Amino acid sequence: MNDKKTEQLVKRPEMAELLYYFNKLENPVILRELRQAFPKQKHLDKNLDFLIDHKIITRQDRRYYLRLSVIDEYPTTEIVEHFLTEMTGYSNEQLLVWLSEKFWSENLTETLAIDFPTATCTRLEHKNFDLVTINHSGTLTETLPNYFNKIEQPELFPKLAELLGDVNREFFNNQIGLLIERIAAGKAPRRESIFLTSLVASQVLEAEPAWQFVIPCFEEESVLDHSLSMDDQTRFLFERQLADRLLESKASYTYLIKKKE
Repeated sequence: MNDKKTEQLVKRPEMAELLYYFNKLENPVILRELRQAFPKQKHLDKNLDFLIDHKIITRQDRRYYLRLSVIDEYPTTEIVEHFLTEMTGYSNEQLLVWLSEKFWSENLTETLAIDFPTATCTRLEHKNFDLVTINHSGTLTETLPNYFNKIEQPELFPKLAELLGDVNREFFNNQIGLLIERIAAGKAPRRESIFLTSLVASQVLEAEPAWQFVIPCFEEESVLDHSLSMDDQTRFLFERQLADRLLESKASYTYLIKKKE
């Protein structure tokens, strides 16, 4: 999809049913046939108009059909393999940080229909640092960036949801910022709190043998500088396939990156 809001709307059960139907369709259909196929859809006309407006289906001569070609496998495998051959001098971790900091993009100029799960990248932003999680396709680990990216679905993160609930993001960021700066300076936290517990529970920090970071920490200026030129669609697919290749068997990779002062 070309934006998160559109993607969320298309994933609704009614929309998903329509898209599955159109993907299996051999010949265009008229509205009467659609009403017969989906008698329980109260908002069928509205859903069809939405899909037409977003250029997912087409209505021509009163007949409806899928406009998009459904992508059922990555077309970027050769590009990914070539890139990895060129970058053999760098670790997977270095390349993952480069990918998310310098190359990752959610922007598309047109809608894509992808029939398989893809890697995701979530970010919890603070004025002095970002916490970043790159998730392998089809997974969503219980990290703070993932939690705040999907805070409307707390059931996905039972431990953090029980601990944090619907805590204000800005207040939370301020509190963990103080803790992270303190640990970075080699000082122990002054007291227990849900903010400290959340950093331990999500494996950002550990208390034994002394307070320290579990996740790797990077500086903005130390991130690999490498440029690639490709169109938006190729870039969108390339970066997600590359993330899966670099993660290998890991469900996700989380790191902290300090921003320039």
